[in-house]
Amino acid sequence: MRFAAFTTVAASAGEASSAAEMVDNLRQQAVLAEELGFEAIWLGEHHFGPYGIGDLPNPILLGADLAARTSRIRIGQMANIAPWWHPIRLAEDIAILDNLTGGRVEAGFGRGIWPYEGPQFHPNANPRLERESRELFSETVEIVRKIWTDEFFSHSGENYTFPVEGTVFSHPRFAPDPAWQDGERVTRLRVTPKPYQRPHPPLWMTVSTDRSVTTAAELGLKACYWQPPPLRVRQRMELYAQVRSEREGRPFRVGEDQAVMRSTYVASSMEEARRDAEAGIMSAFIFNDPFRGMQVFSNPDEEMDPAGKLDWDFLEPRTLLVGSPEHVTEKVHELQEVCGLEYLLVEFAHMGMPVQKTLKNLEAFATKVMPRFAENGAHG
Repeated sequence: MRFAAFTTVAASAGEASSAAEMVDNLRQQAVLAEELGFEAIWLGEHHFGPYGIGDLPNPILLGADLAARTSRIRIGQMANIAPWWHPIRLAEDIAILDNLTGGRVEAGFGRGIWPYEGPQFHPNANPRLERESRELFSETVEIVRKIWTDEFFSHSGENYTFPVEGTVFSHPRFAPDPAWQDGERVTRLRVTPKPYQRPHPPLWMTVSTDRSVTTAAELGLKACYWQPPPLRVRQRMELYAQVRSEREGRPFRVGEDQAVMRSTYVASSMEEARRDAEAGIMSAFIFNDPFRGMQVFSNPDEEMDPAGKLDWDFLEPRTLLVGSPEHVTEKVHELQEVCGLEYLLVEFAHMGMPVQKTLKNLEAFATKVMPRFAENGAHG
């Protein structure tokens, strides 16, 4: 088992009253995560927080700061919301971060879940526009890959065309170059720098439905799950392995190139965990699923109660890693045994929780749970 730390950043704020204090809190957590042996720290992206809770919306820029304060831990984004980025800027910024870190970047992409966020960046970025937003996502990722792997690239798609029609360039010292010009007309673009890792950093996608799992596998992206219970994760991991095997012409095992993220709180007892973490954990689930419904938490062939309530008692047995070290260890073992899980992202920070409790939670998981998986290479 491999373990990484995950935060949406705003949840790491603790009792901070300014963006500067939020960043300082995040720095403490990242430095501690490295000291404790976590493989990576992953940062989320959100915008326009309407309730005064704050967003720090650029995980790439934040990652550069954290990388400068650490030396080994990998720096990931789970995720850059691809439809909200211009693809050239996204490719450039991640490539710069990969060079700054000497190849410590994990690049994650998502489609976005909030209808009020996406359209502010692109008219097709509304996740309720299924076809348009999925096409924009896939096209953006395709362009980023071309930029990283081709010395000169061109693209013509539903949302973007590069070079833009009518682009010309000339220089008195250089003759036109047929590698990227037809006379003065520019036919292909060169985007630098290329990533430090070749051909590029590991590529991930956040997934929550069978369709997004299929998309990730078809695009050759590693997949990360959040809400589903273990049996549903297993079903989707099998689907991913099947599609990825067909795409690449070799067998993929269940669990390969896939990860699970879980909201986590380790305490002396379930009662203490619930007392400390219930409000923060529940706010994340309610805030992130205003329109998807309870089905995202269902097991295969399970009929959800239309009157069911999204609360702690419903979520805890399905999708939370909370309670005593022994109980949390048992739940991680369940993910291993049911899903073939090899990589776990631990969401250690929860909205409104004091920073000292957040740091204590991170340390408790690393010292009381991770060692129980050390024989499987849990941490360094």
